[in-house]
Amino acid sequence: MVWLWTCRDAAKRTDTGGDDRRIIQTSPYENRSAGLLIGVGLLASCAAASPDTTPLQTHYIHIQDAVNPQRLYVHVGDEVRWQNLRSEPVKISLLGHLSGSGVSCQTGFSRFGSLDDTATIPPNAYVSLCFARAGSIQYNVWLKPEDPLRSMIPTAKIVISARAT
Repeated sequence: MVWLWTCRDAAKRTDTGGDDRRIIQTSPYENRSAGLLIGVGLLASCAAASPDTTPLQTHYIHIQDAVNPQRLYVHVGDEVRWQNLRSEPVKISLLGHLSGSGVSCQTGFSRFGSLDDTATIPPNAYVSLCFARAGSIQYNVWLKPEDPLRSMIPTAKIVISARAT
């Protein structure tokens, strides 16, 4: 790869009639290193710019042979954890599109760095979301993801209210 570099160091300058640009040939190793440094820098700047995502309160939805509670009332900023208490994985699917602005924290709902509205919960584990806006969201749980027609439990709902100020 060839980089165009501006050099202000007079000692390293070549006589190009006042033009202080130089062409530098770089190796593939240097290209990978530069790409890695740029990626780390972007990641660090995104992390520094993210708001404080510590949930105000944590609410649990237990998944066994049913979902409990079937309807949950929370406030903006609270964390909702779907906890799989079964000995096999379960699948959860939200019936509304998640957007980054509607969620302030998440565990288990991302794929390739993007927010996803479906998650598989391993046995004795959980996935979670913190909702950043008031509203409601419905979701389905499949107790046996390999048999979606017969293992879906009734649709459940979370109602998110604004906090009184």
